[in-house]
Amino acid sequence: MNRAALVILILLSPAPLCADVTPAASTTQINATPVREGWFVCDGISGPYALFAGKADGRGVSLMTLLDRRTGRFDTQSYQVGPGDPGAGQINWPLSQGGQAIGAVHGVNPGMIDDGGATVPTIVGVTIRDTQLDCRWLAHTRFIGIDSRRSVVVTETPQGLVYQAFSFNGRGPVTNPDGVQRSNKPTLRLLGGSEVVGERSGFRFANAGYAYFIQRPKGREAATLTVTHDGRLIGLEKFVGFTYAPPIGRAPERLTAALGPDAVWSGQGVDICRKGDAKGVDSCLIEQMRKGGASAAAIAFSQRLIAGDNPGYVSGWKQVGPVGVASVTYPFRANTNAGTWLVPASGDPIDVDAYQLTAEDKARPDYRAMVADSPDAFPVPPGEITIGRSPAGNLRISITTPTAVCHACAAGASIVVGYDFDASGHFLFAGVVAVA
Repeated sequence: MNRAALVILILLSPAPLCADVTPAASTTQINATPVREGWFVCDGISGPYALFAGKADGRGVSLMTLLDRRTGRFDTQSYQVGPGDPGAGQINWPLSQGGQAIGAVHGVNPGMIDDGGATVPTIVGVTIRDTQLDCRWLAHTRFIGIDSRRSVVVTETPQGLVYQAFSFNGRGPVTNPDGVQRSNKPTLRLLGGSEVVGERSGFRFANAGYAYFIQRPKGREAATLTVTHDGRLIGLEKFVGFTYAPPIGRAPERLTAALGPDAVWSGQGVDICRKGDAKGVDSCLIEQMRKGGASAAAIAFSQRLIAGDNPGYVSGWKQVGPVGVASVTYPFRANTNAGTWLVPASGDPIDVDAYQLTAEDKARPDYRAMVADSPDAFPVPPGEITIGRSPAGNLRISITTPTAVCHACAAGASIVVGYDFDASGHFLFAGVVAVA
């Protein structure tokens, strides 16, 4: 078989095979001819191909298209996929053509992915005779779009939305950090994005005058990536195929007003909410805010916190150049009733207390020394805020959070996380800068 020829007929069992690895909320669309609803997209990270698998019809038939990114050529052929064979946390679907076995689609059981990270189909590879595709797969993916030149992935992390672009011509060595996730170094990485809902829904990221907007399509249109610089259009690309996953546990929300100093609320009347049953706490908080004259921005932010099962309100505000520092009160928590959020000039607010240590953070000698000295210690927010500059000269807001072995115990070491912003207030970076 020609290495550049592939589109698959998928024979499903009575219960759709792809349901085993496809989160119910995610959607895949393929705009290669013919336009169709998809099962998964495979961004090949070890070779020059991308693969677009169509969803099977009632007869178990689906088209899967192979794109040769060197030439831009599409090839569509018919294959048949047998029943999935699960085992050891993996699922394999045998492929055949003309009754002859020729390969398999390889997936991972979503239950093997920690922390609800299986947001998009967990297909990690496809083998066709002597051609093997290793598919890019990242936990907590909200969007992956693929065309002949590049792939774009948006992931949702505790630090907010992250944009990564992978150029076909600039791809680097493949990394496989945890046995499931697989990717390579992005050619562009941006933080501090925001999700847009409404008529033009999608994701927006901005940095140094550039704006990157991924627009989800209406109906059977293609998803697009628009790039502007200082408001001037410099690039527009249509994705051949994409997968989108909504936020876990909630729908995208629209903030009715920008978060700013007028979002501060006094908390007057909140004690009344503690007297009722727990189920009524959320609605009681919003009712008291409205009675107390809270602004639209204040109420919208509290509704956002409630959607995350963490009711609270903005109780203080400090402006640090183009970045806002919001003090948040969580009146119904048993511990840690105060928190800090950073509000960049564009993009979602950042909950600094939700920061999760990265592999790079944990590899620091000072962090390893702290763990060796007190292995049971954990951060106890809120942290102390200091303002300074990064080595590159950008605004750095540092959060120094003490650690302890219990909430009521004496503090031990402290972890300092730096949040960097450019001169316009766009979020650039977050990471541990010291452990003392």
